[in-house]
Amino acid sequence: MCSSYWNQAVDIFMSDRFCLYRNIAAVIGTAYVLRFLLKKLWALSGGFCAYFLAPWGISRINIKKYGSWAVVTGASEGIGRGYALELARQGLNVAIMSRSREKLEKVEEEIRSKYNRDVRVIPVDFSEGQSVYDDIQAEISDLDIAILVNNVGTGIGGESYFSQVDPLRHRKVIELNCQSMIQMTHLVLPKMLEKKKGIIVNIASILCLFPVPLSTVYSSSKIFVLHFSTALQTEYKSKGIIVQCNSPGYVATQLVGLKKATWWAVDPVAYGRSSVATIGLQHHTNGCLTHVFQKKMVEMLLGQKTAIPMLNIRRKYFLKRQSEKQKKEH
Repeated sequence: MCSSYWNQAVDIFMSDRFCLYRNIAAVIGTAYVLRFLLKKLWALSGGFCAYFLAPWGISRINIKKYGSWAVVTGASEGIGRGYALELARQGLNVAIMSRSREKLEKVEEEIRSKYNRDVRVIPVDFSEGQSVYDDIQAEISDLDIAILVNNVGTGIGGESYFSQVDPLRHRKVIELNCQSMIQMTHLVLPKMLEKKKGIIVNIASILCLFPVPLSTVYSSSKIFVLHFSTALQTEYKSKGIIVQCNSPGYVATQLVGLKKATWWAVDPVAYGRSSVATIGLQHHTNGCLTHVFQKKMVEMLLGQKTAIPMLNIRRKYFLKRQSEKQKKEH
């Protein structure tokens, strides 16, 4: 019965009186397919340029055309240091910020000896909040800033249920991961708008792909970085401002507890070089091919917005660590 009704419906639709509707449906279907294919082709071409051509100097933008100085927060080690070294290698002077003057001076010495660029060391503890930004403004107000890299950030320091974390610790995560990015953007954006050019890079994390239980506030802070960057790019793209969000996977840094690079956790200096190459080519990047593969694997295994599988995995890891800790104590 159902089959006969279906056949009758098909016959009616294929009759001459529905010819116009069939043509409209065909045009809409063709336009949708073409749009889908062009979108995928554009994404592939952007990735190809970013990860295969730009590292060799092909199709990449000349950041020196945007100004003579780079400002990098959280630059004493890890990804921030990688960015600072690469931007100096490309001919920019660098203002570097972090809490430890001693570590910053080591980066300063490295930049001066390798690339002979001017370096401005600005020790600052971003966890102190609003009070630090007047001092930062005084330090960078005379600089012709080409690029700001908002890299400073922190984690919780292990997997924990939300209620087990000191609220002050959560506040520090928000202060460093979110508020510092907003305030630094406030400081540099007006002058970039005056000269109608500038670059802002905000460092998020591959954890911005989905909610991450046991790192609830940290992962939430990173999706904020992504949304902030995307919205800011939409607002100021027509005014000559490039805003990029970088969502790295595993990099051999203190934050993830790795001192040496592995096949899975890339070297921060190499990561800085590959990430800078993607500027102007991708508004949201993973920085290097290794992290693109990490992102795709996570999406395939867990689902892009599924928190439950992640909770199960991290709960087992959390309980295992707790058990090991208790054994050591006894």
